[in-house]
Amino acid sequence: MNERNPFRMKILGRTIEHLGSQMYKQRAPSLIELVANAWDANANNVWIEFPSRENYEQSTSAIIVKDDGIGMDEQAIRDCYMVVGRDRRANVLSHSDSRPIMGRKGIGKLAGFGMADTITITTWKGKGLGEQIIFSMDSGQLITTAGDVTDVHFSWETNEKPLDETWTETGTLVHLSRLKHATPLDEDGLKETLSRRFSRNVRGRMKIFVNGTPLSQPDIETIYSYPAEIEKKYDTHILRDGRKVNYRYEFAKSPIGSKEMQGFVIYANGRTAQSPPFFFNVESSASGQHSTKYVFGEILADYVDSCDTEGDVISTDRQELEWERDFLNPLREWGIGLTRKILRECADMKGSKLEEAVLSDPDLNSRIESLDTISKKEIKRFLKILGGKYNFEDEGTRDLASGLVKAYEFKQFHGILGDLESVQDDPEALSMILRKILDWKVLESRALLEIISGRLAIVAKLGSMIANDAPETASSLTNDNMHDLMAGNPWLFNPEWQVYVEEKTLGKLLGDQAKEYSEDIKAMRIDFLALTGEGKHVIVELKRSAYAVEMQDVTRLLTYKATLEKSYQNLSAVLIYGGTHNIPQGSWGSVKTMQGITIITWSELFKRASSFYSHYKDVLEGNVTASGFGEKATEVMKARKIVALGTSHRPPEERKQGLGSSGY
Repeated sequence: MNERNPFRMKILGRTIEHLGSQMYKQRAPSLIELVANAWDANANNVWIEFPSRENYEQSTSAIIVKDDGIGMDEQAIRDCYMVVGRDRRANVLSHSDSRPIMGRKGIGKLAGFGMADTITITTWKGKGLGEQIIFSMDSGQLITTAGDVTDVHFSWETNEKPLDETWTETGTLVHLSRLKHATPLDEDGLKETLSRRFSRNVRGRMKIFVNGTPLSQPDIETIYSYPAEIEKKYDTHILRDGRKVNYRYEFAKSPIGSKEMQGFVIYANGRTAQSPPFFFNVESSASGQHSTKYVFGEILADYVDSCDTEGDVISTDRQELEWERDFLNPLREWGIGLTRKILRECADMKGSKLEEAVLSDPDLNSRIESLDTISKKEIKRFLKILGGKYNFEDEGTRDLASGLVKAYEFKQFHGILGDLESVQDDPEALSMILRKILDWKVLESRALLEIISGRLAIVAKLGSMIANDAPETASSLTNDNMHDLMAGNPWLFNPEWQVYVEEKTLGKLLGDQAKEYSEDIKAMRIDFLALTGEGKHVIVELKRSAYAVEMQDVTRLLTYKATLEKSYQNLSAVLIYGGTHNIPQGSWGSVKTMQGITIITWSELFKRASSFYSHYKDVLEGNVTASGFGEKATEVMKARKIVALGTSHRPPEERKQGLGSSGY
């Protein structure tokens, strides 16, 4: 190795701090600058190497960027590389490939200082073995006092290029050490960023490798691409100022999780001029704004970075254009119109696909078809809104569609339709309302349904016990008896009744008044004493279903009533029996018409309870075809009408329909 006269770089105080570590705080932009340098060096390949997460150590690890470009000789380094702020386009390095030059400000060489404190350059030029030139730049050398101009010297040396197949005939290797970041690079994230920060044309002419893997187009499943022709990558548009742009866009099937892949990226000379996600600032006001997670595209606008541009309109870090400049107005106006158009198109397309999928679902379609014409039309409209954000294949989307249909099936039972209308342009808010129908409405309904279903099971048990002539009270022959069933489920008598006394003697019920009665009277034992919803008391006497009622049973019930009437106001009595008796017909007729006495069969009690709860089960289960559902819907509509009109008056046509249902 032979040491040569040092390279010299003139540095105006704090230049490196401003243009290196401060401008390139993120590692991806730093690496993008180094890849752009490789492009300008006419490289066909560029390799980026860095340690894996497991092998990363800040103090010892390195990041390497190597290319097979034209490389530099001593003169090129002195006259070009060492000049900060050199306009490369005004002094293009000669190479055979006529490709647009990305570099313009001559500061990309400093980008490495955003990642490392030491940059070592190895570059070689020429055929055969040739020589490598090696020199290092340390950030400490370049930090000078503000306002001072310093001549910084870099020693260099040469070395023969190794006989290694991994080394190309010409090229440059940038070795970054003494790294500034405690965490390793995210390989997947870097690949994604690089794939978006260089146009397809660039990536088609220069291969980029990350840890040995060639960079590829991100794998996004799409439902639409424009231009649609496979061989046509871009469409062309002439702006109102006569300048040309090329563009393409696509709609993803599922939401794009990465911000880097969403929206437009604008390229100038193959490199980012406006980074993604970019929607020309209309994403918050455009129709179909929720399609922003599905739309991605590219715009080629080389003219914004041309030499005849009136001043630089691209930020130094290549993140954004200065849109307030009049020069960019034609591009901005066209972009706004295009973005609004494609966001709306994406929402409409996804909405149509969701509507098609829902109508292809046999269950959902049959439910929709059973509704009235207006409801069907409204459901299809809301499905298109939902489709702007959700795919039918996504988990939970079918439930949302089912909730939407349910909203119209149950529209008589709640005011949810007004809430739906209030969010008709917002699929996210619409889904939240539908989830409420599926969540808290369903939870509430399920709780009630469990109660109703449980009561219907008890009713079924009652029917079975009636058919099997279950004993009146506990028996050693069976676990079933009427007394225990009715005691545990007093709603079987009446939904509003509450049993609070069971198998008590009259003496205990009479309390202090018991002394007025004989021991035989006081020893009599009633089955139940119930309290109605109106605060009245009811004596309940049970007889097994196969038992034939005798006159003495009636007499005993009358005795109960007469004895307790002084202590319990508004007292009545109920006798439940199987339907047979041994009482002369005339006397039986008199018994059944006695004031304050009700005689009912087990069969009648069973039918009444079953009918009552079956009505509500139809509603809670959403059995929209059942008669009970329709009856309850009509009942709710009539109630709302009375509340809205403030009167219960029925017009002639309603009077002809007859009386309303009691629910039994």
